[in-house]
Amino acid sequence: MKKMNKINWIVGLILIFISSVSCSQSKQEKTEFIINKLNLIETQKTSFKFQVDALKYRATRKDRIRIIDLEKLVSDDEIVKRIRETFSEVLSDKEVNDIYNSLQLSASDMLFNTRELFKAISTQFSDINKELEDITRNVKEKVENPTSKSEPTPIDKENGFYATVGYNYSTENKDIKLEANPSLTSIDILELKKTYSNYYDSYEISILFTKEGTKKFQILTKESIGKPIIIVIAKHIVSMPTVISEIIDGKAIISGDFSEEKIDKMIEILKNK
Repeated sequence: MKKMNKINWIVGLILIFISSVSCSQSKQEKTEFIINKLNLIETQKTSFKFQVDALKYRATRKDRIRIIDLEKLVSDDEIVKRIRETFSEVLSDKEVNDIYNSLQLSASDMLFNTRELFKAISTQFSDINKELEDITRNVKEKVENPTSKSEPTPIDKENGFYATVGYNYSTENKDIKLEANPSLTSIDILELKKTYSNYYDSYEISILFTKEGTKKFQILTKESIGKPIIIVIAKHIVSMPTVISEIIDGKAIISGDFSEEKIDKMIEILKNK
């Protein structure tokens, strides 16, 4: 009995402490605490990154520009701003206070129902989600119903990955100019694999660069954000993916309307160092 009374006394002190702390905090401060406690910023960023990464090398030039604009809307500041707006619109001061108090005790992290809150937060990002869904639909339609087979463009350049010169969003594909020399060549490639994308129902080439090649590719992509990098194989431009973000893991994909035979031939050429 004495032990039980002591426990009740301790719990009472904890609740009194939480109550006193809660009263001293503003609604904005409580909101910030809840956002951090529930890891809401990283949850949103991870969700968008998963969707965007799947589109980086597949979207058309127009949709790639849309992706770049959308990425600006998922900065930490923008995410926090929208989540704050959600709290302001769907939660009363009392509800924020109740959630705040609940999260003060580690054993009660799940004592309140977050389903409606997360649903409301998702609604706050509906414009971004709608754009990504539209771009995804465009990509899938392009792959599943191609208007025509893309033919590699002839060019008198050695095999490799090239940066562009004087490129801007209005530059047409036929007017794109390449640097004189490639930023990466076959000697920068550690591993080549023919892979099959179930999602896009096509073959592609997965590339893993060497340690030095990884550094070169990171620099190339960092300096080419918003612009295409040009991939040349056998004196033909075979791919022109627009760079959405700096790539640090040393991995790349060459994809397009290629037959399995064409993929095999390109791998054979790239392996010839």
